[in-house]
Amino acid sequence: MLQKGIRYMFGGGDGAMNLEELLLIEKHLEYWISQIRSAKMEIMLQEIQSLRDKEGVLKNANKYLLDKLEENNNSILDANFATVETNYSYPLVMPSEIFQF
Repeated sequence: MLQKGIRYMFGGGDGAMNLEELLLIEKHLEYWISQIRSAKMEIMLQEIQSLRDKEGVLKNANKYLLDKLEENNNSILDANFATVETNYSYPLVMPSEIFQF
């Protein structure tokens, strides 16, 4: 029936289709379109969930990196530095542990 309808639409059919045949093809096409839309919606929902999962992973990675950065910044600020006088126009800063014997 579908093949006959396709041949009819493209002018290759042998004669005209009657009303019953056209209504049957229309009913099948509407059902197929509904099935295609349902499958498409399911795929889109799976993609959305996958993107949400990736977002969660990236947020956790970002939080971890920010915590590490803050930890490193705090350890640098807590370090005891000594200034060494040089002939340069800027001071040379070195950790004071170097000078302990």
